[in-house]
Amino acid sequence: MSKKILYIIVIIQFFTVKIMAENSSYIELEKRIEVLEEQVLELKIKVNKKSSITKWKDLKLGLSKNKIQTSFGHPDRKGRFSNGEEFWGFQDYTLKFDKNGKLKNWSKPFLN
Repeated sequence: MSKKILYIIVIIQFFTVKIMAENSSYIELEKRIEVLEEQVLELKIKVNKKSSITKWKDLKLGLSKNKIQTSFGHPDRKGRFSNGEEFWGFQDYTLKFDKNGKLKNWSKPFLN
């Protein structure tokens, strides 16, 4: 009877150790994933800032709204003035178009 109890105790300890080891591996992996996700987010923010600055440097007077929308995407907001001119607002800058839809001027991006 005592041998059976001893075997049961050994088996229980074995499974307990195994389960604890697996749990610590999962916890470690979850921590590594969290760190990697934070790093990816930081890199995305840096790339977005850099790409918008690069795009801004390529702006030229007279560009059409279609060309700008291809490069910059859809604006966050749009507005039209009574004289037919239009503005497009993006997160960090604003573009202004004449009544013919050509780029008239723009504001410099706000950088942190």
